[in-house]
Amino acid sequence: MQEPEPDPKMSGRVAMVALLVAFGVVALMVWIAG
Repeated sequence: MQEPEPDPKMSGRVAMVALLVAFGVVALMVWIAG
C-alpha cells in the first residue's frame, strides 16, 4: 500500500496516532512491570 501524495493533514494525523500508540505501549509495559 502506498499513497500517491503525502498530505500534510494525514501526515500530522499519522504522527499523532503513532505518538499515542507509543505512549500506550510504554504505559502498558510499565503497568505489567509494576
